[in-house]
Order: sequence, then structure tokens, then C-alpha cells
Amino acid sequence: MKVVLTRTITGIVYLFFLGFALFVSDWILATVFTLFLWLALYEYFNLSKRILANNNCSYPFFLKWILPVIWIIIPVVLLIYWCIALNANSVMVAVLTLICMNDTMAYVFGSLFGKHKMWTTISPKKSWEGFFGGFFCSLALIWAFSDIPYFQNNHFTNLLQWLGFAFVIVITGTLGDFAESYLKRLANLKDSGDIIPGHGGVLDRIDSMLFAVPAGFIYWTIIGIW
Repeated sequence: MKVVLTRTITGIVYLFFLGFALFVSDWILATVFTLFLWLALYEYFNLSKRILANNNCSYPFFLKWILPVIWIIIPVVLLIYWCIALNANSVMVAVLTLICMNDTMAYVFGSLFGKHKMWTTISPKKSWEGFFGGFFCSLALIWAFSDIPYFQNNHFTNLLQWLGFAFVIVITGTLGDFAESYLKRLANLKDSGDIIPGHGGVLDRIDSMLFAVPAGFIYWTIIGIW
């Protein structure tokens, strides 16, 4: 019960910072996500040191210098560019809300009904029941978003496009979660850090976003071209 309460309180604070950054000022948004970027890189390099120390990597140069650019720097910079340069805050709010909804409901459904594990060697707590619970709750959320005027000032013009967007975000967000879980397993660590009580590190909180943002941006761009 104490763990759930801690996760809830720190989760609310985390969401407050995200909402504050997205709705108040572009400069604040850039500052907050730049801070997230540096903290995530710090945690990543600690992970990579542990992995190399454990001799669990066949490609040390890729792990140390190429992967952090592809996996962390590019997605966070793309997020800032997407919001500020392309004026797509409403889409980014949808992305982050979908990720939060999927993560939360996957945890709830997995805790209550999870019996069939997805990938026990990488993330033993994740279940198919949790995945589908988070997935369908995310679809229901995006269905509601499609009728709200704030979310209609972008490339998406009908419900089918919104549902496709939710599908892309949930699937790639889940893959992002698995990717970080794999690295933590190689490093023999439970969390990437401890800066967010009950949740772990910044990298633990944005792991889904690091896959979902590039995939969502590609989908958003394709719909805009059509």
C-alpha cells in the first residue's frame, strides 16, 4: 500500500511538470525536456558502465556512443522540435497521455488478472492481460480526444486516424519499455536510478516515450502528407 501511495504521489508530480511544460511556455518546455535529456543520459551511461563491467556487450562502441544518440538524444530533441517548431502541442499531449494511460492500466489489469506472461526473460511482470487492458483503455481515451476541440487542430481529421495513432503509440511504447528492461537486466539493475521515488529514474519514466515519439511523428507526418 505504501508503494502504491508513493507511486501515485510522485506520478502526479511528474505529470504536473509535464503539463506545466506543455501548456505554459515553449521555453519552459524546452528547459524541462532538456533537463530530462541530461538526467536520462546520466542514468544511461551508468547502465552502460555496469553492462560493460559485466561483460554483457559484444559491441561496446555502439553501446557507449551510438545507442544513446539514437535511443535518447534524437527522440527528446524530436519531441521539442515537434512541439515548438511545428506547433503540435496538442498531439504531444495526446502522446504523453496515451503513454500514461497505457502504462497505468497495463499495471492495474496485470496486477488484477495477469496470468499469461509476455516475455519473462526480459520483463517477468508484464502480462498479456495487462497489455490488452492498457491497449483498449488507450483506444477508449483517444476516442474521447477525437471529439475535443483542443485536439482537432492537427493533421488528424477522423476517428480512424486517431485510432491508428493510438495503436502506433501503444505498440511502440511497449517496445520501448521492453528495450530499457533488457538493458537493465544486462546491467543487473532493477531501476535506472532513484530520482523519482516509487518509479525509479527518469529513464524508467520516459522509456516508452523514446520509441513512441519517433514512431508517432512518422505516422503524424504521413497523415499530413495524405
